[in-house]
Amino acid sequence: MVVDVEPSDSPDDLRRKASTVRPTPRQVAWQRQELTAFVHFGPNTFTDLEWGTGVDDPAVFDPSALDCSQWVRTLVSAGFKSVILTAKHHDGFCLWPSRYLPHTVAASPYRGDVLASLAEACREHGLGLGLYLSPADLYQEKAPGGYYGNGSPVVSSEIPSLDHGGARFRYDVDDYNRFYLNQLYELLTEYGPVAEVWLDGANPTSSAQGYAYEAWFDLIRQLAPDATIAVGGPDVRWVGNEDGLAREAEWSVVPFAGGEMVAAQSAAAVAGPAELLRADQLRWYPAEVDVSIRPGWFYHVAEDAAVKSLPELLDIYRKSVGRNAVLLLNIPPDRRGLFASPDVERLAEFGAAVREYYDTEVELPGTFNVIGLRENIESGQQVESFAVDALVNDSWTEIATGTTIGHRRLLPLPEPVSATAVRARILSTRGAADITLSVHHDPTVPLPGVEPGPEPSESPV
Repeated sequence: MVVDVEPSDSPDDLRRKASTVRPTPRQVAWQRQELTAFVHFGPNTFTDLEWGTGVDDPAVFDPSALDCSQWVRTLVSAGFKSVILTAKHHDGFCLWPSRYLPHTVAASPYRGDVLASLAEACREHGLGLGLYLSPADLYQEKAPGGYYGNGSPVVSSEIPSLDHGGARFRYDVDDYNRFYLNQLYELLTEYGPVAEVWLDGANPTSSAQGYAYEAWFDLIRQLAPDATIAVGGPDVRWVGNEDGLAREAEWSVVPFAGGEMVAAQSAAAVAGPAELLRADQLRWYPAEVDVSIRPGWFYHVAEDAAVKSLPELLDIYRKSVGRNAVLLLNIPPDRRGLFASPDVERLAEFGAAVREYYDTEVELPGTFNVIGLRENIESGQQVESFAVDALVNDSWTEIATGTTIGHRRLLPLPEPVSATAVRARILSTRGAADITLSVHHDPTVPLPGVEPGPEPSESPV
């Protein structure tokens, strides 16, 4: 939903207009997932690189025991609701046998279709399927006759270029954007249903290449209308870091000017009062928080002992899901094509802990150390500030304060509180807010030697 802003709007007008912005049904469904898995897999898994060269020999891709069902069973057991696979990373190698280039699994010793295997496992186990298709493409930049940055003219183009036996679309695009649209068509028509399309903004190429975003978005909407278009798309924004941390005040109602966010995605504030004053539009644009369970995004055997600890993952959970965002946690398969044992064990611990600590409320009277608040986002995001009080020894005592709530807010306390009742006070709001309050106990709060607060508790990221 988009709400226009007039130059004459006062700060009160802006707050009132912001209170009317609502998410689409696809954005609500996306937010309620809370946990999404990222899977980085490809030639980098076998070359020990993070960003491939684009001219890596397809022969290096040779998983010995690929089992996407193992990935999916592990994720479902840990509470994840969908998984996003790097169908094509920046190196341009495709994990499905695309019709539009030779640099795919069909040219590797594996010869299978990783994406088809994952799609089948997702359907079997009820996990949503998401697709990462890198806009940057080192193979198309470096290979003879490659399309990326080749200076080709924009011409009217039929998509798909080859006959797939389905509907066809027409866009005015250059060679690379035609290639990209053809690949999107393959992915969205042959592996669905697709829950999310993820467009990475990173670009290790040296060539200038424009992207026909509006054509991409239109094709996705035509072929997968329920799929969220994330990070480079109109439905979901990148939180601005890869550390697993949302802002202490994370708004889903974001100001735009001239079609772009008023503030950079990595800015300390993207939707505060100062940003609202610069807007010509207000949009519902929630944050997705990406981080890897390991130091790298792809599997490296040297990192088997560096998988994030359970307290670190729970701290990330509180500072992503618990700050009105969705957590996108990367788990990279190893060279066998399996999630490695350290990752599987940690995910099992994490899923069990979330269920025990955060899906279960402490009954009062009782002792707790985390405050939980929820706002019904179908009615927008309204709360600007709040306080929470506890009834201790028949006296109300303020134990926590905060700014935004949104879908979910989790506030760890400096020390446990024993109380007979709790209450929330809304100190400032843009409009009527539908709020629920809960209390929880997490024995990992706070991390040793670290007080809970807005700054990251984990050190090595």
